Amino acid sequence: MSRGLQPLARTIFEGLSPSYDSVLDAATLLQDRYWKRWLLSEASIGGGERILDVGCGTGVLEESLTAGRSEVVGLDLTEEMIRLAQRKRVPSIDSLCLGDAERLPFADGSFDLLLSCYVVKYCSAPLLASEAARVLRPGGRLVLYDFSRPRGAYAPFLAFYVYGVLRIIGALLRLVGARGAFTYEALPSVIQTRPWDDEFGGLLRSAGFRDVGMKRLSGGAATGFWGTRS
Repeated sequence: MSRGLQPLARTIFEGLSPSYDSVLDAATLLQDRYWKRWLLSEASIGGGERILDVGCGTGVLEESLTAGRSEVVGLDLTEEMIRLAQRKRVPSIDSLCLGDAERLPFADGSFDLLLSCYVVKYCSAPLLASEAARVLRPGGRLVLYDFSRPRGAYAPFLAFYVYGVLRIIGALLRLVGARGAFTYEALPSVIQTRPWDDEFGGLLRSAGFRDVGMKRLSGGAATGFWGTRS
């Protein structure tokens, strides 16, 4: 991850880890469930693939994944998240490891499919695109999404929620000493200052991906990208 944002990401997710699953639903107003369904639909998992989930967290995505004969490897920056995922014993997860999205600890061409949720805004986008291309075999697929800056027709409503409501929730949680307070306080600033989606499509093409596509999710609250390794 970006050296400047890695400590912030670690702090956010370490504080969030015990309540991560419920906070995902609350902070996204249940939209994360739709976003994950979109990601899995776009991934078109047929069985037999070797799949890498970058930023697997507590294994929420894998709980919705029917991988069949596929091998699923989860990677996360935060040890607490990995431990919680291990305790869940999600059937579709074959292995979990601690690692950095900018320096993936895998050999070239190791995977058929790379999935990721909520990681790219904390990373150097060029490094993530390059590493994704490196660990995917030719013809391998990438599908990911993350929060993005509000824009379009729904921008005023999304901005009010992201920059206003989430900060208010954070302040209230801090008053009662809740661990998740920092997450709600910090996330709006990260979203506002990291317009990763403006350049990511071009970065994927430069890194060696073809058939690159983009989709605004829930009116632009999040943005998804996909591409195929040439």
